[in-house]
Amino acid sequence: MPLPSSGPLSLNDIQTEFGGTNPISLSEYYAGGSFVPAGTTGTYGAVPSSGTISIRNFYGTSNVVISISNQSIFALSFAPDDATAAYRLNSNGQVESLVNGSPTTLEQWCTPTSAAGNYEARVTVNSGSLSSGTTGTWVALSTSRTWSVVRSGAGSSSCNFTVEIRRTGTTTVLDSATIDLVAEVI
Repeated sequence: MPLPSSGPLSLNDIQTEFGGTNPISLSEYYAGGSFVPAGTTGTYGAVPSSGTISIRNFYGTSNVVISISNQSIFALSFAPDDATAAYRLNSNGQVESLVNGSPTTLEQWCTPTSAAGNYEARVTVNSGSLSSGTTGTWVALSTSRTWSVVRSGAGSSSCNFTVEIRRTGTTTVLDSATIDLVAEVI
């Protein structure tokens, strides 16, 4: 559970969220060190990896890392079969591509994976069109979500979209990626 974004915050609160032992020293909690994942951000920006550090740096932070990367997924089929290219954010914290129904794990979007149900995603189409998947609104990742392009008959269908992830009930986007889906039938 993230630390509060305002109000009282103590070294003990930081230790409870990120781990560690007594006696507590703020210098144990640099980003990328033993307890705080690299890239951890909160209400006031990134937790420093060196230099000046204060309790203020930990408002709104969490011991969860959200990370997704740009992906290109291509599916090819021979007529009369359909071609399907899909991108899936799983509720188990994994990202998968699905090419003609066959899943491949691409990366882990949530670490630890047990926290995945606390996040939501929004997809915005940049070009082309999707055959399935919710767009333009935030959807809970407590359920796996899939966006796909299906091609029936000779030719190619594609979609380029941006996927964003945020903690449920907040407005800060924690990470985003551009996804290309192409389905081709020859």
